[in-house]
Amino acid sequence: MECKIFGLGNVKRGSILYIKGINCTMVKLLSFLVFLFAPIVALAGSVSDDKDTNITLYGTIKQYFVWGNGNNSDDIYPANSAIKKSNFTKFQSYSGSTKLGADIESGKVSGKIESDFEGDKNTLILLKAYASYKINDNFSLLIGKDDPIGELNTFSDNYVAMPGFNKTRPEGVDQVKLTASFDIGSTSLQADLAAENVYTFMFRDEEQDEKGVSVKMPGIGAKLSYEFPFLQQKSRIFAFFETQKVYFDNEQSHWPYIYGIGANLPIKSLTLQGEFLYGKGSTHYVGLIEAVNKLGISTQMPRGYTDDGSARRLRAYNIEANLALNDTWSIYGGYDKVNFMNKLIEQNPCPDTLPKPPFIYIPNIQSSDGKFVGVAYNLTKSTTLRLEYDNFKTYWYCPKHGDLDHATANQVFLSAQYDF
Repeated sequence: MECKIFGLGNVKRGSILYIKGINCTMVKLLSFLVFLFAPIVALAGSVSDDKDTNITLYGTIKQYFVWGNGNNSDDIYPANSAIKKSNFTKFQSYSGSTKLGADIESGKVSGKIESDFEGDKNTLILLKAYASYKINDNFSLLIGKDDPIGELNTFSDNYVAMPGFNKTRPEGVDQVKLTASFDIGSTSLQADLAAENVYTFMFRDEEQDEKGVSVKMPGIGAKLSYEFPFLQQKSRIFAFFETQKVYFDNEQSHWPYIYGIGANLPIKSLTLQGEFLYGKGSTHYVGLIEAVNKLGISTQMPRGYTDDGSARRLRAYNIEANLALNDTWSIYGGYDKVNFMNKLIEQNPCPDTLPKPPFIYIPNIQSSDGKFVGVAYNLTKSTTLRLEYDNFKTYWYCPKHGDLDHATANQVFLSAQYDF
């Protein structure tokens, strides 16, 4: 067996990887592998056997320093929505997006285990755990926990990303996926078809509890992507669709769905990307985070369905660019927006004057957009420093008066990332 561990060349004999708060058996296995093989690699570099099995351990150590003003989500930054007159400013550090993983290959079988520290109190949680079988040169079958079929891409370093282009749930979904890949001259075509439990990305936890959301069959996801040469580089376009039949209180049935189209276009040192999304009854898919100020006044992502079963539609788009100035420096930026198209209001009415706390004031978000610009510096081949400025604007309707109100928020990020 050949074991390759990158970034551990100076590990001394007897090194121990200690992970606190592990809550998953698979992650315990990963920790054991790191503990077992790190001293061996330090002494011998690699070991091999007749089975020709490769295990590659990898990871990312990432530390954020964030200054934020104008938005607040349970005192946590980063965030991606704003609230009017929150008067909330905070500086904090964050390292929950640090990742650990292992890739395993043995003949036609490959597998992955990946985790990060996004759990409660920064405990380790399982993001991915799957096995893939290469049927032949064109087809492969994946079974396990992986990212859903849909893509939500952004250059932003904000770990919860821009409005409309991230998922607040970091972990993947349970699925069985068939992938077909074909090379056609200098181009390539890939098709993915999956049975997946994607509904958890479409509804917030509160809505799932309030409506008693349940499923009896897995959802369906499909994606088609096409790579082609453009100015001596590879460009890519893609389209995807995801849906799953859900039941409210085991009675009312609905079909929330989401679809998207996108493109990635590199032109020498400049890379452009854009995407358009449309969904119905799946408002949580775009990953907005509620904003709450010190008084308890909040803005909330609208529910996918009202109490009478009406679905709320959404659309989102982004236009972004990344420019590599040289091997060391790059700059990036973009504009992202999500809009909830039909005005469905079923929250508490906006008071004419605010009562004394405690009280509830939850207008539904109608739209939200984000603008960002940043600079990245490759300190070493494996270490990257980033400085980024984000500006968010959130619009919402007051349920009582029907007036459109808005708020703005700002964030500044400084991050250090080491990949091994």
